[in-house]
Amino acid sequence: MKSNIYRLMSFGLAACLALAATAAAPAKPAAAAKPAAAKPAEKKYVDPNAYASYGPGTATKAGDPSAAEWQAANKDALAKATSDAELICFVRDVASARALLAEVKPNYATDPLKASQVAAVSQFVMRPGWEHARGIWTEALFKSFQAATDDGVRMAYLEQLRWCGCKKHAGAIQVVASACTSKAVRDFANVVVRELSR
Repeated sequence: MKSNIYRLMSFGLAACLALAATAAAPAKPAAAAKPAAAKPAEKKYVDPNAYASYGPGTATKAGDPSAAEWQAANKDALAKATSDAELICFVRDVASARALLAEVKPNYATDPLKASQVAAVSQFVMRPGWEHARGIWTEALFKSFQAATDDGVRMAYLEQLRWCGCKKHAGAIQVVASACTSKAVRDFANVVVRELSR
């Protein structure tokens, strides 16, 4: 009997020792967290272009109204300048058409009323029944393009020819443009020629 008791005690002791050996070791106290090093302040990129965002690019400036503001302020004068009665005066002959086209100035210095009339004549001559006026206007546009020395002015004439030009001018435009030193003029002339040739 005693041997059984010793056996049970030895099994119990072995079990206790086994449990003690497999028990988790007490956790070490956590080290105090070090404060994170402060990051240096990031430099924000500032675009040097004052017109890089929509707001500044469209903001009104004293003495320099937006197109919409100018149109609203000159509504009556604009309506009169682009009326049929006025536009007919510019397509009586090539000379009267060229007189208006001579108002196109370099560096965006064209008077806005004159620029509006040029665009309005290009629309006016595309009406059915105004083919004769279209011939006068496009001939004047081509001659003005041919005589122009400023690339911006050339581009303005090409833009109008793009909308109302005739197929017969395509080859002549190509010849004149090929002699231009400006790649921009040559490239845009190619666009105009391609569209007129369709």
